Amino acid sequence: MDNLEAILWAVVGALTLVGEVLSVSFFLIFFTLGAVVGLALALLGFGLTLQITGFIAVSVLSMLVLRPALLDRLAVQSGERYEGHRGIAGKSATVREVIEAGESGVVQLEGGEYWTARSALPKRRIEKGERVRVLDTDGITALVDTLDSTEGPENETEV
Repeated sequence: MDNLEAILWAVVGALTLVGEVLSVSFFLIFFTLGAVVGLALALLGFGLTLQITGFIAVSVLSMLVLRPALLDRLAVQSGERYEGHRGIAGKSATVREVIEAGESGVVQLEGGEYWTARSALPKRRIEKGERVRVLDTDGITALVDTLDSTEGPENETEV
């Protein structure tokens, strides 16, 4: 039974590590740390209850303590703090990859962070180099509009 538990923790650790590498979310890595603790406890002969408790405790504590520190230190070009999707609404940005009508492009916030972006007006194409303002977010995609646009659909370009 001990070998089976150790194998289980090794598999959980490997899967969460692979998931983190594929997603780069700084979320699954903490479950990897918890799985390593569960594996160590299994190899030391502790029961499954203590292994699960160690896994949960280390996963949650490391997420609460280490994740904010990692995100604060996450630098994109200029060394600015990572804002998170809620902190970018209202910020100005420059379009780095054209935002086609109804499609996504890439913008660079004033702080240097790059974001996938869509036009808030689905029929609007926004050219590379244009200045935009982030109006909102849709998950991890910024919804933007040009800084020089006025109210109304008369500024939309038909596709």
